[in-house]
Formats: sequence, C-alpha cells, structure tokens
Amino acid sequence: MFSPRRPNALLGNGKLMIILDDYGNLLHLYYPHVGMWQHLEQFRLGVHHGPFFRWIPPYSDDTPHTQSYTDDTGEANTRLEVNGVGLEFYDVIHPALDVFIRRIRVRALGESPVKLYFYHRLNIAETQFGETVFHDPDVSGLIHFKNSYFFMFGSQPSFSSCACGEHSVKGLSGTYVDAEDGRLLSSDVSHGSADSVAELTFNPNGDWVEGYYYIVAGRSLEEVYSLNQYLSSKGLRKAMSEASSFWSSWFAHKPRVDRQLDGQLGSVYRSSLYVLKNCVDVDGSIIASPDAANLKLSGDSYNYCWWRDASYVAVALNETGMSQLTLKFLRFAVRNQLKEGYFYHRHRPDGSWGSTWHRKPFIQLDQTCSVIYTLYNYYLHTDDVASLLEFWPMVKSAANYVSSQIKDGWLTPSYDLWEENYGVHMYTACMVWHGLLSAEKIGDVLGKERRGWSQLAESVRSRLLESMSDGSLPRMLDRDDKRADSSMLMLVNTGLIHPSTELAHKLVGYVESKLGKKGGGVARYQGDSYWGHENPWIISTLWLAQSKLLLNDRESALSHIRWVASKATQTGLLPEQVDAEGGRPLSVVPLAWSHATYVTVVNQYLGKGRAGYLIAH
Repeated sequence: MFSPRRPNALLGNGKLMIILDDYGNLLHLYYPHVGMWQHLEQFRLGVHHGPFFRWIPPYSDDTPHTQSYTDDTGEANTRLEVNGVGLEFYDVIHPALDVFIRRIRVRALGESPVKLYFYHRLNIAETQFGETVFHDPDVSGLIHFKNSYFFMFGSQPSFSSCACGEHSVKGLSGTYVDAEDGRLLSSDVSHGSADSVAELTFNPNGDWVEGYYYIVAGRSLEEVYSLNQYLSSKGLRKAMSEASSFWSSWFAHKPRVDRQLDGQLGSVYRSSLYVLKNCVDVDGSIIASPDAANLKLSGDSYNYCWWRDASYVAVALNETGMSQLTLKFLRFAVRNQLKEGYFYHRHRPDGSWGSTWHRKPFIQLDQTCSVIYTLYNYYLHTDDVASLLEFWPMVKSAANYVSSQIKDGWLTPSYDLWEENYGVHMYTACMVWHGLLSAEKIGDVLGKERRGWSQLAESVRSRLLESMSDGSLPRMLDRDDKRADSSMLMLVNTGLIHPSTELAHKLVGYVESKLGKKGGGVARYQGDSYWGHENPWIISTLWLAQSKLLLNDRESALSHIRWVASKATQTGLLPEQVDAEGGRPLSVVPLAWSHATYVTVVNQYLGKGRAGYLIAH
C-alpha cells in the first residue's frame, strides 16, 4: 500500500524543481515554474540482485538510510543499504540547464549483477490522461510528453532495458509490476495513462561502481534532444561539477552565523538561505511551499504565491544579499496588481489566479500593505532610488486603495492572516499602519507631495490602542474575540507598540502564558484546530523570540530559536508546525515563511542589519 512521504531535500534552478524524500525517491517534479506544474504522480526505485528484488521504501519495509547536503554545494546525498547492496546517490539540478542529474554508486558482493529499476508515472500538467511515452534507441532514453511538456529520462551507461505501458485504467496496476521478476518485457511506446520502467545494470563484484541517471525537461522534443546532445558532449560529471561550483560560489557570498552560534543553529540558517533562493521563480513568484502532499489529502497545495508569505521571504532576501530576487518579486507584484490597487488572495507561479475560499473582493488587506513595506525594506537595504521611482505607481495605487478602506480609524472588514475570519483582525490593523507609513516614507524619499497616508496610519494605530485601553487584548476589533493570538506579537515587532512600554511587556507575557507549550514552541492562537489542537508553529515561536529580543531578554529568545532549529529535518528543512504531542513535522515541509522568519530573527539576535519588520513611527 502506497504511503505518501514528506519532502526531505529540494533541488532547483528557478524553472525546474525536484523534491526528494529521505530515501532519494523523487516526490515532486515542477516545471517550467517553481511550484507549477507538478508533473510527477509516482516514482519508484527498485533493486534486483540475484534472487532478491525490493522496491525502496515507502513501497516496502524500512531500510537503513541517511540523507544530507554536501556542504555548500547544493548537492543532496542519500546512502542506503538494501539486502547487502550499498547505494549512494548524489543529486543536483544544473543552475542554467533544465536537467536533474543523479550520480549513482553501487556495491555488492558476488558475481551477480545489480539491476536498478526506475519507474515513472507522470501526471503531466497535473492531469492523468492523454500522455505519450516512447523509448528512443537513438538516444537510449525514455521520453514522456503531453502538449508542450517533454521529459527525457536517460542514463550512463545506457539503460539495459525499457518498458512502456499504462496504469490506473483497464484494471492495470502499473508497469512497475513488470520489473519485479528482474526482466522487462520490452514495449517501445504507450499512450493514455502512460508510464514507464527503465533498467540500469551494474557489475560491482565487491567493488564500488558508478553510473548516472538523469532527467531533461523542455517545451519541445527538439529542445530535449538538443539538451541531451549537449550533455553527451559535455559529460555528466562535468555538468555536475558546474552545478556544485555554482552553489559553492553562491554560498561563499552569503552570511555565516556558525562562528557566533553552534552547529545546528548555523546549519539551519544556511539551509534556510538555500530554501528561500529555491522558492523564488524565474519570473518573480515566491511560493509558500513546494510540498504538494496535501493535494491527496485536501485537494489543494501550498504551491501558490501569497503576498504576505512572499513579503516575509523578500525581507529575509534583502537582509542576506539577495535583493535582486526581491526586485523580481516586486515586478511580479506590479504585473498582478488589480486596477483597484489591491492584491488578490493568492496567485499561481505564472501569475494566474489561485483557488480561493474568500468572498468577493477576495482580499486580505494586510497582504497589500506587506507588498508596500517590501519595497521600502528593499530601499533600506539597497538605497536604490531608481527602483522606488519605478514602483511608485504601484505604491500610490495600493496606498490609495487601503486609505479608502479606513473611516475614522476603523477598517473595512477583510479576511485575516489565518484566512479564517472575515472582519477586522488586530494583525491586519497593525499591517495597515505599517504599510501606509512605509508608503509615506517612500513618497518622502521621492519628494512626492504628502497624501495624508501617515495621518491615516496614525488614526488606525490610535483606534488599535484605544481597543486595549480597558486592559483587554482583543484579537478581533469588530467582535468579542479575546483569544490570545501569536500574531499580536507583531504589534511589538513592528514598533507599533514601543517595546519599552508596559503594554508591550503585558502583551508579550499574555501571548507567552496562553500559547507557550510545555514541550517548547508557541501555538498559533487559542483553539486552533488546523492539523491538531494548538500545535506549536515555527513562525509563532520565532515571533515570540523576536519580541523577547526587543524586550532585551536574549536568553529566552535564544531558547526559542534553539527549539525551532531542533525541529528541522536532517537536511535543515523547517515545517509549518509540529505535532504538540510527538514533535513530528506537520502540514507542509518546508514552509518558506518559517525559513524567512528564522533568518530574520537570527539576524536580529546577532545584530546583523535591520530588525526585520521594525519601523520607526
């Protein structure tokens, strides 16, 4: 019985992205955008040696394995032992070519050959039907295609046998069954719900021997053939070396924190930089997560660009020398800003509208304000006045729309940041203040006539503080909802409430007492039931750490940072949340927002650069 697994490693180049589980199975294959489309329905890797055959987990019982990244190379390494057969995989995606390459090392005793079987069940463009697969002996590869998406699977040495077939229709389980006796019944072409199996033979005789398995992606048959020819002439080893050199150079110019913090904290920081870079699409979208496992559970995924999540990521990019990626994101925002001035709920990586459960006008007001602040934060890190001028029409339109939603300091209702309540959330009011103040500051830099945005921002702030004047800390400002909510901490973290005040200490203490978990971490809000009862979230815990820093409690802040780092996978990926009882990752892995907040809070702890979302008022 198939049991879906969670991502443990990711590889990408801004167009092609592949996600691996901890056994080296391919989980997701995205192309031609990061997060769109997810073309891979199922991948299996089988091992045949003598009379023995076994599919690598999760399609069989557990087997000893480890997985890690080679330091600062972007190369994922997986080691397994399957019934006496030693396997090592070294995986990369080329930074400039849409190619995934796996170097394979195999060792086994005896004279019997070791056969590896690669099973491909694609779901091209996220639909099951109308696909073709054929074996082309001229290039010794299997080609799957549908419409304008082509994927070639090849190897070195060449596949010793291939089989094309069907799955899920006509009572067929899938062509992978053909591999289980160690002999493929060759068939050269299939269509419909097409799948394929390729056999790669090794003769180790007690020594380590190696070969390669690779995937080429393109928009036409000519493109994948041309790229395959280029790889053949260059050599797969050279292509892998180029990929490793690229990432080594990239990491060499990124901040290091392992000299100030111990190994795990520094390792998760470096992993976070890598995750954030890989969640940015070539056209500027920043997806929330490349984990698509939720598709089978809820019918949807996190493969969308939310403006709020993306803005937190962009701030972390600005802090770590990747502001050129923020510029791409801002141009993506301009292309997708609605004529009214605000931003739609969420978008697919190509800019098309994502699915929504919101009523018209499909808005979370805080998201529009987050985009404005992202530009201002970009300027603070780059002094790029020319870009402020380029994006001024976007800022003016967005700020004018937000202003139209304010009357006497009260906001028009919209959906909250947790996407559950339609009303006026404390966090939304905070970010409206934050965004309008940023817009005014951008206008000041450009010498634009003042438009009253800062006065409106202060009216919102005054109403927000007034709502707490009776000693209460309301989560929602338009109804009786006084449940503690971790996002309240952003009132302190943005500077809306000065950290030196009694109110700041009261708010932080209230959230900590109501949402702090005995085993560590901070829940999202009281009564949260998403994936369990009040599970601790990574961002909630880091927001508390950030508040503690502003309150000069560095020891407490560091303990929260350590707890977060301890919840990373062995490859340094941070989830959205963890199980309150067992501590295992829940929902999606990785969540870009978690990684972005980790980077920002660690930077703040170390006194590096500006303090994230903090803004003077």
